[in-house]
Amino acid sequence: MLKKLGFIFAQILLIFLMTSVVNAAVVPVFPSCSNPQGTLKVSYDGGTHYIVGGSGVVGTDAVYYTSDLTLIQCFCADDGSGIQTNWWKIDALSQSEIDQLVKLGWHYVPSGLSWGLDDSSYMAKNEAYSCKPYNPPKDPPGPKDPPVCTAPRPVPPQLVSVIRNGSEAVVTWTKVDLATHYTLAYGTEIGNYPYGVPNTGNVTSYTVKALDPSKTYYFLVYAVNDCMPSEPSGSAPQGSAVLGLAATGDSALLYSVFGGALLLTTSGIALRKRK
Repeated sequence: MLKKLGFIFAQILLIFLMTSVVNAAVVPVFPSCSNPQGTLKVSYDGGTHYIVGGSGVVGTDAVYYTSDLTLIQCFCADDGSGIQTNWWKIDALSQSEIDQLVKLGWHYVPSGLSWGLDDSSYMAKNEAYSCKPYNPPKDPPGPKDPPVCTAPRPVPPQLVSVIRNGSEAVVTWTKVDLATHYTLAYGTEIGNYPYGVPNTGNVTSYTVKALDPSKTYYFLVYAVNDCMPSEPSGSAPQGSAVLGLAATGDSALLYSVFGGALLLTTSGIALRKRK
């Protein structure tokens, strides 16, 4: 009796196993995103991307065709954690095979159109992998070499006149052929010019505003060829001291300074605008 029951049980088990084999789909082999293979379909260096069965994630994303029926989607977060999604076109699978795959962690996608694929049915499954996050190249830490200016040095301009009228002063100078623009420097002490106009444009006259009517100001002019400044404005013509009427009604003597301390280096200009 026991032998008969054992025989019956064995037959039932065999039938079950055979049925399982018949209904089991043969899953394709997918390459790893750690070493992606196939033809690159699309690639994104950043932004928000969507993973099947999940929500939006931020990082890089790339999709590769690995065969006529399979693709791999390789997502990489900024922290180096990756999600590989295996996409499998399954138009030939039966419903029972699809159900079995769903039990094994696959997601059934009725149409690939919303995922940028064709209008076919797909199975998709996610798995984790380690990836190298996308990091845009950065400048190495530490001191950096100053920029080098190779433009020819222009000759210094000649300061022609400074006409003061209260809180304003009209500064005029000679034109320099190589100059692309001019720089004004000024202050209330000879040799100390903390205020300035870095770029007056390619003109030979400029009105400086917001001066203190009760103070005397000293001016320097530089010709600049792109990035290369000249020496400060040269020798003074006769009558370089110009009288002007301040806004208070008092006479204020404004001296035009020619030469003096070098304000600019050969590689750049550093001035701050008077407020």
